[in-house]
Amino acid sequence: MKAASEESFLEHQRYIKLFAKLSILILALAFLLLPGILRESELAIGDRPYYHLTREGDTDRIGIGWNFLLRYFPMNILLPAIGLLSVFFIFFNLKMLKLEERLLATGFFIISPAFVYLFNVGERFGMAFLFTLIASYFLLDKKHLIAGICVVLVFLFDIWIGVFAIAILLLYLLIRYNKKKIFYSLLGVIFLLLLVLGKFNAGIISDMGAKIGSSVFAILFVAFCFLFFWDRKRFFSFYAIAGLLFLFSLKVEFGIFYFGLFLSILVGLCFFELLRIRWESKLVRDLILLIFVCGLLFSGLSYANRISKEKPNEDIFNTLSRLPDGAVVFADLEYGNWIDYNGKKSVWHSLMDRDKIETIRKDVSILLESKDYTKTTEVLERYQIDYLLLDPELKQRWHESGLIYLLKYNSEGFRFLFEENGVEVWRFFR
Repeated sequence: MKAASEESFLEHQRYIKLFAKLSILILALAFLLLPGILRESELAIGDRPYYHLTREGDTDRIGIGWNFLLRYFPMNILLPAIGLLSVFFIFFNLKMLKLEERLLATGFFIISPAFVYLFNVGERFGMAFLFTLIASYFLLDKKHLIAGICVVLVFLFDIWIGVFAIAILLLYLLIRYNKKKIFYSLLGVIFLLLLVLGKFNAGIISDMGAKIGSSVFAILFVAFCFLFFWDRKRFFSFYAIAGLLFLFSLKVEFGIFYFGLFLSILVGLCFFELLRIRWESKLVRDLILLIFVCGLLFSGLSYANRISKEKPNEDIFNTLSRLPDGAVVFADLEYGNWIDYNGKKSVWHSLMDRDKIETIRKDVSILLESKDYTKTTEVLERYQIDYLLLDPELKQRWHESGLIYLLKYNSEGFRFLFEENGVEVWRFFR
């Protein structure tokens, strides 16, 4: 009788675990599909995916591996597939680390803004992120050759993520083979480089409008838990790593994805620990945890809703389709990849070399600040510009600029051609 009762209990536990895993899978599918469902068009979100779509199959550009894949597979199939595979490998990695909180940590990452961006915006980062997870899994499984091959594959999608993966691999091997002096020395060098090199990016909170960011609720929650668990050895190590990744994310754009993942793991650990410790009132405990979970959901859902409304829209593409192929079209930086994708030539785009962008930005500032017709036309002629594209957002952004002034009051070199649902095209006669 006792044996039968134990067997029934174990079977019940198996069903609970299976249900939990299925729930995580459904949650992942929901957050992978939600922005597309909310979006009013089937156009890819943002401007950077169009850089890769324009260069499908190119092997001498940024993200050559992603460009290659887009030549053979549609982006709307690739992104959910990569997202699901990433969820599986996050879970497998945490299982290899024997973390009891692995399901909860995986779930917290799924509802994070970092996950929503990675696998709904068709940049190269998602595939690079997946290969780092695969490399990590095989590294933990002591299959170093396969892990090394995966790290090499990361370079096909993003060179700097590849460098990051090699650094993590090296640090892991040093700590595993008890080379603590070298490990801490290298860690110190990395820390100093993060402090000295590059500029700090303060906008990493998605709830405060960051393009790619973390949930403010997750950050506040781990900060709150730090007051209770900082003196515990296990938590101190996790907080130290989270702090380094936080600093890294302030300097490097893709760092936010790895910080977001580790933040979710730390949130899962803290969540379980708060459940374990003794509370004077379980009602207060449950209320605090419920508010926190609702906050995380709010961050993820609001971010998914926000990116679903991001440009481009059909009006911009319809307008560009009416212009001759090969024509040079001027607009702001984030419009460049849309212009190129539609068969025209842009003056600049967001994935250009930074030095080149800054050079062009100086010339663009002349266009926007000067009302001198001669200076303006010199810049337009330098870049061989044929058309100027202005949508409602650009008109509002530039409403007091010298360029808008000249378009309104100087008909010598400019002519208004047409407007489509608020998107205007002006011709510049060189």
